[in-house]
Amino acid sequence: MSEPAGAHVDARTRRTAFILGLAGALPFVVLAALLWWQADGEHALALTALTGYGAIILSFLGGIHWGLALRNADADPRDFIISVIPSLLAWVALLLPAIPALTILAACFLGQLALDWRLRLAAWFLLLRGLLTTIVVLSLLTGVAALTLPAV
Repeated sequence: MSEPAGAHVDARTRRTAFILGLAGALPFVVLAALLWWQADGEHALALTALTGYGAIILSFLGGIHWGLALRNADADPRDFIISVIPSLLAWVALLLPAIPALTILAACFLGQLALDWRLRLAAWFLLLRGLLTTIVVLSLLTGVAALTLPAV
């Protein structure tokens, strides 16, 4: 049986992936905080940025499946189909009002993590994906809460 993809990545490269991953999660946290702290009428830019960034990153994650399928000589055509679904759902989210858009993106990130867990990937990468997905989903749901809960 073959080893999981990324199993032989050295410590320096894994550290770089963790740093870049956390840096990529930072806009989610900052934008969700802005939504929480801004007055009701001042949400537009932070909301557009959070929704757009979420859609871009979700599309990026779908590309993992495409790339792995390309490396597999006997890839299942369904892997290519699965790889484009996140982009399509992200695009739909961009067309929706704020609360459904952020909610759909949060659900899609959880779904993407579930799909990634079915892949044979290195444990360190799955740990990173779990951590980043937790940060992203909590940020997106914080955005929903900021738009729905009364100001303090």
